[in-house]
Amino acid sequence: MSVAADIACSSTKMDLLTRPVRRLLRLSPDEALFETRGFPRSNSSGQLALEAIGRVFIGGFNASLTASDVGAILQYVRNTPIVERGFAAEGAAMGAAVVDALPFSRPMLAAIIAKLNSEYTYLAHVGAGWALARVPWRRKRILSALDPIHRWLAIDGLGFHDTYFYHRHVFTGWRREQSGYAAHAYDQGVGRALWFVSCGSILDAAYLISKLAIIRQDDLWSGLGLAMAYAGPVDNDDVVCALESAGENAASFAQGVAFACEARALARYIPDHTEMAARGVWNKHACEVTRFVREARDCLPKAETDPPRYQAWRESVARAFLRTARAV
Repeated sequence: MSVAADIACSSTKMDLLTRPVRRLLRLSPDEALFETRGFPRSNSSGQLALEAIGRVFIGGFNASLTASDVGAILQYVRNTPIVERGFAAEGAAMGAAVVDALPFSRPMLAAIIAKLNSEYTYLAHVGAGWALARVPWRRKRILSALDPIHRWLAIDGLGFHDTYFYHRHVFTGWRREQSGYAAHAYDQGVGRALWFVSCGSILDAAYLISKLAIIRQDDLWSGLGLAMAYAGPVDNDDVVCALESAGENAASFAQGVAFACEARALARYIPDHTEMAARGVWNKHACEVTRFVREARDCLPKAETDPPRYQAWRESVARAFLRTARAV
């Protein structure tokens, strides 16, 4: 037997050894139901849309758990309708990171991150962060596989995970990083998840943010802006209400909207709700807003800084919003 064939045979054996455990780790699509999560329920189309997003994420996660190789995972992601494909990529990255933690498994996370880099780099990094909650002993290994700037999105993903699954605990400060920039990145994820916890209600999300410490609200509004613009659904009244409710945190809210525009643009599909958010907040088309994000990213220093380059990136985009707002 050749060396290549021997390696392939060993990999197949390892896959067979871990397959029963993988099946046990799969999530039920019912985990995405608001009734299951304990979120306020309504009969709105918004709830149905947000629940559907959760199911797509879970589908991506389960696909990684059952896939025999990276190619099978990527095929699942590609077969997902383009408007929802980012959520499938996010779930797939989480699943790959969890599978990597199992004994006798072939590493998949680094390959998934690399393959999704051109279109879904942000979603994949966030998805890897969800795994930090499920396999915390792999934290250093997971973060080491990520882009040095985008890796803060993994801590954002951890914040989203904790709020989505344990929102009542999160409101008491449970598991939040207490020092360093990780605390800010975590809260950005909390803010994104509040869009789901509030069932897509701007007023309810703003109320939840107001109940948390003032020092956290800037990051929370940033996350909420990203979730609204990327996931939707929103209408023009929602966007106007959110921008007004953000108050002194409006620039951070706008930065979140801009990052959502960039994430959608990378995937070469900008849905109507993302375009609406861009027009309502930035008074520009989504594709124009992405220019501010890319220019700020290109101007970042090559070496890491304190605060980290990711924060400098966010601040630069927020300043761009203030400049455009004054020019109107």
